[in-house]
Amino acid sequence: MLNLVAFDPEYDRELLESSYESILNKDLLTIITDAGEQAVLLKKIQNNMVIPGEASIRFQNLFKFNLTKGQFYLAQCLLNFGFSASSRTHSFQEHHYHFQIIGIAAIRFDLGKTFMRPETKIDKITGRFFGNDIDLPETKKFNDKYYLVSDNPDPVFTHFDKQFANTISKHDNVLLFIKNKEMVVTFDTDIEEEHSGIVEDILLNCNFLTT
Repeated sequence: MLNLVAFDPEYDRELLESSYESILNKDLLTIITDAGEQAVLLKKIQNNMVIPGEASIRFQNLFKFNLTKGQFYLAQCLLNFGFSASSRTHSFQEHHYHFQIIGIAAIRFDLGKTFMRPETKIDKITGRFFGNDIDLPETKKFNDKYYLVSDNPDPVFTHFDKQFANTISKHDNVLLFIKNKEMVVTFDTDIEEEHSGIVEDILLNCNFLTT
């Protein structure tokens, strides 16, 4: 059963329900409630991406997708920043929190430390001189839209195939973190209702998931 309320019943329910509804292949997912499995996956997120120091993170809902070619997890995460401090003139304290969609997957190949984010104008300029950005073959839209770097670029160049790169390039504001054989997919914005479906689309089109 979905956990749809964190703090604000009306806001949370509407947001989390619409996020869940954007998932197309609900027949492939299982809701994970086991505390041990959740703890392992939460550790992977914390090891792979930067969580603001003042925020606590937990799973609001965690889904596991089982595919013939592998498996992955999709998490509705709650980042809780607590309450703002009151001033001498205002005793009201505002609760700061937001939800984030995060995909977690084990992959078959060691891709070192690899990072992808939306490309900026500065990236385009510096890339001409330093060549840090990995440009993939036959994926012009991806190369123009996203900045991809790695300390182990050769296997990244090999395994980020056209299908995977072109799927990513259909979507905006995607972040990708890889540390060796662990991959995390999320966004550089707060949760939007289509984010769950986007992570699902990206990972369904990844051909190097661990089976």
